[in-house]
Amino acid sequence: MSSSPSKDNGTPRKYEPPSSYTLHKNRPSHEKTEFEQLANRSSQTPYPALFLSALNLLLLPGSIKAIRGYPSVMPCTTYTAAFALSAFAIHKGEAVNGSGLAAGWSAIWLFFNARNAFRSRQTFPLGVTAVVASVGSIYGYSYATIGRQ
Repeated sequence: MSSSPSKDNGTPRKYEPPSSYTLHKNRPSHEKTEFEQLANRSSQTPYPALFLSALNLLLLPGSIKAIRGYPSVMPCTTYTAAFALSAFAIHKGEAVNGSGLAAGWSAIWLFFNARNAFRSRQTFPLGVTAVVASVGSIYGYSYATIGRQ
């Protein structure tokens, strides 16, 4: 990392790495990164939300048995219904509302269940936590960037 002399008085100027603002400043606003394209395509389909609904339905037997790391019965059925409702909204053409529902309920799921899943150290609850976090972040990103699409 060499310092280059500044144009003002010939003293060396300290190197500063480019910020994310300067990296994205040169990119035209209509071009999207691969992640942005993938997130937008994924959030326009109801399948990730249906997958979350099915995963919560698979958690139900463990919830009934009160296995450590699983949500309790009533919240588990509520999450199943909420993710199914968000998938239905996306299927009917309300991608904005469905994305908001899926992102919001994913955040609620993580707030109440992630700690128990990490403490249990069981594979299935940890896997469901990872899937809820990733699908929720995709829908959340889509919902947060609605005005910029």
